[in-house]
Amino acid sequence: MAESKKHKNYEAVFIIRPNLDEDAVDRTVATVEEFVKAQGGMIDSIDKKGRKRLAYEVDKMRDGYYVVMNYRAKPESVAPFKRMMTLSEDIMRSLVVYLEPSEVGKS
Repeated sequence: MAESKKHKNYEAVFIIRPNLDEDAVDRTVATVEEFVKAQGGMIDSIDKKGRKRLAYEVDKMRDGYYVVMNYRAKPESVAPFKRMMTLSEDIMRSLVVYLEPSEVGKS
């Protein structure tokens, strides 16, 4: 069988509900991290930015807990990852972007 596609670099930004305590936020981040690893990905960094004001109200909430994660994964694992983020009740919004090789390490 042919070798599967090479891992690519991605950056995921997600906003966790502000009404969760610190332990629940850590559990949510750990769940996301475990999902990436289960899909064969590798976490490069996780930066918890903390609670910040949203630009506009989302689900009647004005604040959110921001997390930025850089990881490497196969391109076919991105769609299931996005779906998991969308279905999570604790994650309000998420964004996953592909990082060009020249952009890696700049953030």
